Amino acid sequence: MNNPGIFLLIAPVFFCLALSPGRSGASEAFTPPGPRPDLYRKIKASVDSVRLIDTHEHQVTEDLWLKQDMDLFYWIVQPWGFTQNTDSDLLSAGMPEGDWTFIMDSKNAPEERWARLAPYWSATRYTSYAQPVRIAARVIHGVPDINDSTWRELNRRVIDSRKPGFRRKVLHEMAGIDLLILDKIVWVDSSLAAGPPPGTVMVKRFDDFTLEDNFVQPGREDIQAIAARYGVRIETLDDLLASLDKAFEEIVRRGYYVGLKSALAYDRIIRFEDTPRQKAEKIFAEILTRPMTREERRPFEDFMMHQVVRRAGKHHLPLQIHTGCQLGPGNDITNARPTLLLNLFQKYPQTRFVIFHGSFPYMGELTAIVKNYPNVYLDMCLMPVFSVSVAKEWLHKWLETLPVNKITFFGGDCLFPEGAYGHSVIARQIVAETLTEKVESGYLSLEEARQVARLILRDNAIKLYSLERFL
Repeated sequence: MNNPGIFLLIAPVFFCLALSPGRSGASEAFTPPGPRPDLYRKIKASVDSVRLIDTHEHQVTEDLWLKQDMDLFYWIVQPWGFTQNTDSDLLSAGMPEGDWTFIMDSKNAPEERWARLAPYWSATRYTSYAQPVRIAARVIHGVPDINDSTWRELNRRVIDSRKPGFRRKVLHEMAGIDLLILDKIVWVDSSLAAGPPPGTVMVKRFDDFTLEDNFVQPGREDIQAIAARYGVRIETLDDLLASLDKAFEEIVRRGYYVGLKSALAYDRIIRFEDTPRQKAEKIFAEILTRPMTREERRPFEDFMMHQVVRRAGKHHLPLQIHTGCQLGPGNDITNARPTLLLNLFQKYPQTRFVIFHGSFPYMGELTAIVKNYPNVYLDMCLMPVFSVSVAKEWLHKWLETLPVNKITFFGGDCLFPEGAYGHSVIARQIVAETLTEKVESGYLSLEEARQVARLILRDNAIKLYSLERFL
């Protein structure tokens, strides 16, 4: 498709007119594409007016954010030992792991950190992953780009901005996010124990070995931690399942959990067989006595995933599942195909499954699934920064193939506020351009385009996650 507007995101002039404080990122200056700039302006204004529901974030709390040595390098290499967006491309470009670790350490001299970063940044600065931070540099901090001549000043401004209130201003005022759904992955963020900050709700993981409540892939230490957490003895599979029931009761009682999240595609194939209970009991007994390999434990993990999925439906908690492209090197993309989940979709029709990231690059498979399963939903979170052009192409296709109530579009999927802001700018631009083309072609009316924008950016997520009480 002809796409002149999207590529303006990369041109510095596109963002020369910065936001004034307190205004949504939606009000960003833009250059209209196509033969009818007046139509684009109308649609862009409608898109910009929508207060976003951000369906997927990893943002750390302000308390932790203020305690960390947050600087420019934190934007590009994350400090907790796992890759996120931009550093995935840096490693793909050939950055040695030793350089990645060196850059991560804020105790090292900034000049040497930049020297190690610069050769790989020059190779990755054009990818869609890099665009949110380039946008943030221009719009939020007034620095035209990130390069040898600007990085010192940008680093100074990023450090100076680390003040109370800045996080909220960027996320909720500039990006125009009304409510974000937090998927906690930073285990040291202890301030979340008292509940999420304003403007935030949460999803719960039951399958992450770095977090509490690892019911799905536990070792003996995880089981001991679960027993201590819920004040019980766990000696049998029945004991473990009773504790899982307690865990569900607790998240319902807390009130701010609106769903569950699984990212097991980073660890293993996401085909979950229906393991007989007797076999699961036998493996569980062994887990209590000795370390087990992934292959030995897999039937038990499958059994426990079925237990979690069934309870998710019982408690009306949508289950978000990572599918498609993983971040970081060395992952097996074939572990993450959405068709691997078909047996769960079929067996648990009362559970709502939200399939993340458009299953990139398995979008065609996901289209057939969402079109045919009432309990399966599409979330395009992160797709705009996998590839702006691919996200736009598939938004066109999904508006033509899927019921519009099954599409949610934006999730910043980021640890720091500036990244989510930059992502939101790109997301709004893609939606505005796609809907303009739909109206120009006669597929939608102007009023229909406005309605679609509100549905995929806000209203669908409110209904799916029952968010009315938080707004």
